Amino acid sequence: MKISALVPAQALLSLANVSTINTTSGQLIGNEADGVRAFTGVRFAQPPVGELRWEPPVPYTSSDIVNATTPGPSCLQMFKYATAKHDMRLFNTPPPPGGENEDCLFLNVWAPTGGKKKKPVVVWIHGGSDAFGSATLAEYDGTSMAKNQDIIVVSMNYRTNVFGFPSAPDLAPDKNNLGQLDQELAFSWVQDNIEHFEGDKHKVTIMGQSAGARAVSDAVSRHTEANPPFRAAIMLSGAVTSTVPTLHFAAFNNFANASGCTQAPGAARLDCLRQIPAATIHNYTNGPLSGTFDPVVDNMTRYDDDLTRIRTNNTARVPILIGSLQDDGTVFTSGVKNLTTALPDLFGANAPSVATVRALYPGLNDSQVIAAAYRDKNFRCPAKLWSEAFVGSGIEYVYRYTYGASFADDAPYPNLGAWHTSELPELFGTYNASTATADEETLSNSFQTAFANFVKNPKVPPAANWPEYGSGTVAKIAYNGNVDLDNFIQPVASGTLDGPCAVWDKLLDFRP
Repeated sequence: MKISALVPAQALLSLANVSTINTTSGQLIGNEADGVRAFTGVRFAQPPVGELRWEPPVPYTSSDIVNATTPGPSCLQMFKYATAKHDMRLFNTPPPPGGENEDCLFLNVWAPTGGKKKKPVVVWIHGGSDAFGSATLAEYDGTSMAKNQDIIVVSMNYRTNVFGFPSAPDLAPDKNNLGQLDQELAFSWVQDNIEHFEGDKHKVTIMGQSAGARAVSDAVSRHTEANPPFRAAIMLSGAVTSTVPTLHFAAFNNFANASGCTQAPGAARLDCLRQIPAATIHNYTNGPLSGTFDPVVDNMTRYDDDLTRIRTNNTARVPILIGSLQDDGTVFTSGVKNLTTALPDLFGANAPSVATVRALYPGLNDSQVIAAAYRDKNFRCPAKLWSEAFVGSGIEYVYRYTYGASFADDAPYPNLGAWHTSELPELFGTYNASTATADEETLSNSFQTAFANFVKNPKVPPAANWPEYGSGTVAKIAYNGNVDLDNFIQPVASGTLDGPCAVWDKLLDFRP
């Protein structure tokens, strides 16, 4: 039975196919169907509006009966004006249910019935360039993973763009990465409540993709060996390496001036900006005058050199599963053909020369070189550096992969290959069943099972033929059409993939 969100919470208790759980967020009433209990739109923080705009999240507690059968709204989305049509087609079609709202700090839980009484838990952090994204996108539905793998899936919204990463001189540095603080509060909620869903708070894995993977790497870096709120981490296409710790305030200052708040940076200007309607701010950030709002180095939620922190044992020392896609760069470089102008545009003033980069990728035309270079610098080489740093510091159970599958029904336009985010419907089991081939269905089961195996026990290989990275081995996933659980892993020496990293590492790992 699908329960309407319009049904009052008290009335839900008398209906069939509902499940109730007592939590710090209230007595949750969710849907139960086909062996999975789903609780969506669970508030874990006070609404970050009014005086709480640009403040760290405040925990929400309640003893009320709560209708947790419909998704909460997503945080306000920002799509850069010049690329909005392209990005929305790739990453926001269809848009998440529940609409958008500044009041957006909700999470979702999918818990299987039966099976083990203390189930492993995976906490999902969505991507979106720290500008957009939502826990309620259809491809992140946790039903398949919960049902087929007997694990609990949790996903959360966190503030993005100017609301979550304002880079504001008006705020103390440790209050600028609000989206990271939202994630931490969600981790705490899981520790406080997951046992009510028959989950094991000592068996939590955090998992993210792209900006979500970078958030996972930040969480690993900022937590020490002593009692992190997770026992393992999964990073799909993303990890923070060395970062220039310069604060950039221009985007926020320009936003304040455009909003008519022309006071000097400080409390008075923040008070003025807190009076601006969220819709007005949303229109600005999605307009042609907006700058970019990114996480800053605050030495609390993000540090300037995660690699050194790993090497000196100043991070959570947990098993990791980390990797990238064969064609992670294609969607970011589509239509870019001029290598001479692309290099400084994509990689900054310290980009290597055209001749150097061409030599890294023999046999490819310039468009293909640009895509491969973007993949390596942003995704493949960071995965290598993290794997090497973890193994070099004595941490066991490091597993690295590269994913090579592509399916025609999953591509928004041709020639993208295994493009950035294309593995997520296979991981979550949310691919289009009406158009999927038998191979896609099989791979989804194999891929999901391997990652769930890591969640269940990160100290054993996730799949057959998948050795630890300590041997310098990378698992090629679903290359050459292999999709079955017993053959979809092809182990290869990391050197067969990482040759170009000798150049890109100089931009990524620039501290001793």
